[in-house]
Amino acid sequence: MNKKLKIICNGDSWVFGSEIADPQISMRFDGEVHPGKYDWMEENDNYRIPKIFPTRLSEMMNAEVTNLAWPADDNGTIAHRTISYITSNYIDKELPMDDLFVIVGWSSPERNFFWYKDDIENFSMRFRLWPQVQHFDKPQQEEFWKLYVQYLWNAEEYLPRYVMNVLQLQNFFKAHNIKWMMFNAFYQTPGKNPMDWEDLNVRDELQKLNLHGTPYSISNHKGRHVYQYDYVPMWDTVDRIRFYKKDQPNNTFKSFMEKKNPTPVYYGWHPSPESHTVWAEELVRYINQYKLL
Repeated sequence: MNKKLKIICNGDSWVFGSEIADPQISMRFDGEVHPGKYDWMEENDNYRIPKIFPTRLSEMMNAEVTNLAWPADDNGTIAHRTISYITSNYIDKELPMDDLFVIVGWSSPERNFFWYKDDIENFSMRFRLWPQVQHFDKPQQEEFWKLYVQYLWNAEEYLPRYVMNVLQLQNFFKAHNIKWMMFNAFYQTPGKNPMDWEDLNVRDELQKLNLHGTPYSISNHKGRHVYQYDYVPMWDTVDRIRFYKKDQPNNTFKSFMEKKNPTPVYYGWHPSPESHTVWAEELVRYINQYKLL
């Protein structure tokens, strides 16, 4: 008897289905309709979940689906949550994973997160950093954000971090013989309007970086080595088939749905239900074409 396929999806708001919200919820809370508001609430699940691509994909493939995605998540969080979930629910329980298929939709690489510790109030909290869009719970967080953007936020930091996130998950899947695929949801081009997001050719962008040296590679003195970081060969080890259209044109969820042109394409800044459906259809086509299962 064949086992039923179990699909695990993870990503950020584009996988979660942000802005697909029941207008009656905002009417009840605010007395008027605010499209997309309260999309994250549990009582909106019955409205949102049937319309998003993980659900549509599971219907098309006759599979069970678990969606781990959450709005505004960065790629480190996406990688960690994927590994944590599979480890806790399958590996630690010694359950078979031959019927698993994991789909990861990466967020824009420059997002990051940190743990904020408040010694006065004696608590720790996780907060996200996204240089273009930011919300703060504490004034200290905003102070840190300003310094981070001014001194630490650059492609030399976030692109290598993204490559390591991708390799971390790929190696985890390979080590445990888990079937998988990945795609980029979107790429927020620094300094541009959110609707001007572009495709991301990671290899081309990595070749532009100038990464030299370590604290331990000061000179050519005997016993020391001058080392130059080169992430291009590392990126080249990422599977070109299991990573959707890796470094090809129209390689993101965003660019595909705009080319396909469902009506409407967006709800605010996020894919419409129609866009989720055409993306699910594209993933099914891609999975079948390249025999990813």
